[in-house]
Amino acid sequence: MLDCWTHYYNRHRPHQGIDGVPPASRLPGNNVLQHHS
Repeated sequence: MLDCWTHYYNRHRPHQGIDGVPPASRLPGNNVLQHHS
């Protein structure tokens, strides 16, 4: 469940501090995010 929330928070939820866009929108297209366990 935390993975779903984190995905929403970083990729879809507008953030007021960065002009209403999600943080992931600021990453370059070739940036590969990895999960480390």
